[in-house]
Amino acid sequence: MTAARAHALVEQALARALMARDPVLALRRAARDARLPAAMRRALSACDPDGLRLSALLVLKLRFERLMRGSPEAQAWFDRDAAGFARAFRRYHSQVPPTAFFPPAEARLFRAWLGRRGARARRRDHRRQGAQLLSGTRRHRARAGAMF
Repeated sequence: MTAARAHALVEQALARALMARDPVLALRRAARDARLPAAMRRALSACDPDGLRLSALLVLKLRFERLMRGSPEAQAWFDRDAAGFARAFRRYHSQVPPTAFFPPAEARLFRAWLGRRGARARRRDHRRQGAQLLSGTRRHRARAGAMF
């Protein structure tokens, strides 16, 4: 593996750790990645856990602030249902890489994520409704068969 590829893997691991629910655990896992040179695995293992947690909180805080400033809809959701918004924001933060620099760009990323999430939920609901209809049809046929 080239040094550039190894550095890219370390940067990806650090970015994933900063987005993870438990950044220390995520970085510990990355430090065991056999694809990395031993020196880089040691460097990842030597990261200060408190510093890593603090860095992850800062990334999360800045991202939250960008979204609140860039999206009146997100702000209204937060004002209306802080706990529900916090759960959704946590999922968003863990699933969408933080690439936005300005609030409007963060708002676009969040809206796009909500759209994809909504489409998945709609597909899941359609599958569930289809299964319920199918099972209802089977029950109806079973009852009809019992009558004849």
